[in-house]
Amino acid sequence: LCLQAFLQMCNLPVRVVCRANAEYMSPSGKVPFIHVGNQVVSELGPIVQFVKAKGHSLSDGLDEVQKAEMKAYMELVNNMLLTAELYLQWCDDVTVEEITHPRYGSPYPWPLNRILAYQKQWEIRRKMKAIGWAGKSLEQVLEDVDQCCQALSQRLGTQPYFFNKQPTELDALVFGHLFTILTTQLTTDELSEKVKNYGNLTAFCRRIEQQYFEGHDKDNSGTAAPRSAKRSLLR
Repeated sequence: LCLQAFLQMCNLPVRVVCRANAEYMSPSGKVPFIHVGNQVVSELGPIVQFVKAKGHSLSDGLDEVQKAEMKAYMELVNNMLLTAELYLQWCDDVTVEEITHPRYGSPYPWPLNRILAYQKQWEIRRKMKAIGWAGKSLEQVLEDVDQCCQALSQRLGTQPYFFNKQPTELDALVFGHLFTILTTQLTTDELSEKVKNYGNLTAFCRRIEQQYFEGHDKDNSGTAAPRSAKRSLLR
């Protein structure tokens, strides 16, 4: 969703294709990725740079201090929200067994579905150990999320976007992660409740959903609205 939001904000046409083997098609083994002509570029950061080289940027209007601040907040989101999402999905035993393994393995036949799910779980847990998250409790992870949301809420304030009246790459990144947290089914609502404690963040998500996704699912661009895969925040 971060990538979809970014491309929508750049007013670029895109056709979204869902593939069960998307991770294996990506040059870095990570999603999202884009296929433009004979080029394949994966992950949001490199895609932003690729699009910028083609003459499209959301942050050209920022000065150097603002650009540095934007990058710092993007690092915060990736280090906290993204990591917390992965922790909840792959390190909470109940969520893993009831939701993550069945969801991740659903495109594949048995026993491949179980093998690939356990392989992904091992990969994520190894990453968590490397960054010092493996020993964290759920309460500690939720506290990290709350601190991240507090920082984002304070930066956003009453503005429509994080840097005045125009969206930047930060807005696309934050929307993608917050929308995912608010709409993804888990065994507990504790993660989404942390986000819901900040009214300006949930209003921010609704605003971007309305402006950049509502009604776009039938556009010629072929970009699907986020509620085509997840329930809308507006329902």
